[in-house]
Amino acid sequence: MAPAVSDDALAEFADVVLRIGREVDPHGPHALDIVPLTGTEALVMRWVHHNPGASPSAVAEATALQRSNCSVALRSLVTKGMVERRTDPDDARTVQLHPTALAHDSIARLHAHWADRLRAALGGDEDGLDAAADLLRRIDDGLRRRG
Repeated sequence: MAPAVSDDALAEFADVVLRIGREVDPHGPHALDIVPLTGTEALVMRWVHHNPGASPSAVAEATALQRSNCSVALRSLVTKGMVERRTDPDDARTVQLHPTALAHDSIARLHAHWADRLRAALGGDEDGLDAAADLLRRIDDGLRRRG
């Protein structure tokens, strides 16, 4: 039985996703005045932003990073003022990670940049955006589950 979608169609889809990624890259041709992050730092920051209070171990597991690589990224994010470590009020042996005000500001500017770029690219025709986002989330989830 032949696959429902051809390999060429899937490859073209991946290529389009990569091209879009380059266009909305905050350090690309339309650079923003935000704290510059490496790919690993951005991955860790995204998780901490969505899961404030997570432990370093939880972040490493959720992002599929080696603990040592996650620790390096976290140290850098702390140094850049993007993440703060707090002692867990219920267990002084545990550290919780929280985004800082600087992180919230940078993320808000980044999200506004993305929204502006995508709205302009769509020219006001946003039909199908929710379905496209759902499809991309399914792909993201499937890729993460399968490594």
